[in-house]
Amino acid sequence: MKIDTHTHTSGVSFCSEVSPEEFVERYRDAGYGAVVLTNHYSRMYMFRYGETWEDQIKIYLDEYRKAREIGARAGLPVFLGAEVAISTPESPYIEFLLYGADEEFLLSNPRLYDKSQAELYRICNDNGVLMFQSHPFRDEQGHFPQDPEFMDGTEINCHPYFLRHEDKVREFADKHGLMLVCGSDFHFAYQAGSAATIVDDDVASAKDLARYLRRVPRPETFYK
Repeated sequence: MKIDTHTHTSGVSFCSEVSPEEFVERYRDAGYGAVVLTNHYSRMYMFRYGETWEDQIKIYLDEYRKAREIGARAGLPVFLGAEVAISTPESPYIEFLLYGADEEFLLSNPRLYDKSQAELYRICNDNGVLMFQSHPFRDEQGHFPQDPEFMDGTEINCHPYFLRHEDKVREFADKHGLMLVCGSDFHFAYQAGSAATIVDDDVASAKDLARYLRRVPRPETFYK
């Protein structure tokens, strides 16, 4: 089945134009078997949700819960994910997609945006969560490949405003033995159906997806 591994909705990712209701409708109509909601999880975004960590994570998870419930009614599983942004001396904004996280993981590991790459990776690894670098060659926004020792994989990113750099992404993944997925970086309604990672039909949860990627680290991908 097709699954989009990189998506955003407007209630949390303010750069997205799509509500959870339209998000589910678009992916259901495009024939997807599931979708991973990887809303932005950064210091900049989270502090717009509230001053306290409790307020931040509540609003973050409430958006996922809303999308999950709408998806359940429509027959489209919505998996919890996150796109965590961290900073280094070399780059002020580096993003990593998390696959296999559940609500307890996010509640028990606060302020992931304040971690170093190595710290974030260790937290993920200790909890069975996979960590993929988002769009590693999006140099238009200052993104470049990070330390491959502290990530599980990377992605072919199909956001319509930026180049995919697929050859560079595959070369980077091959050189360092990284897993690879393909996602749309969904922010706009017309992007639904533009990219997918192909997984088995029995992938029914975020943890199932992480297990599948460990077994099939380079699944078939699709994009228009």
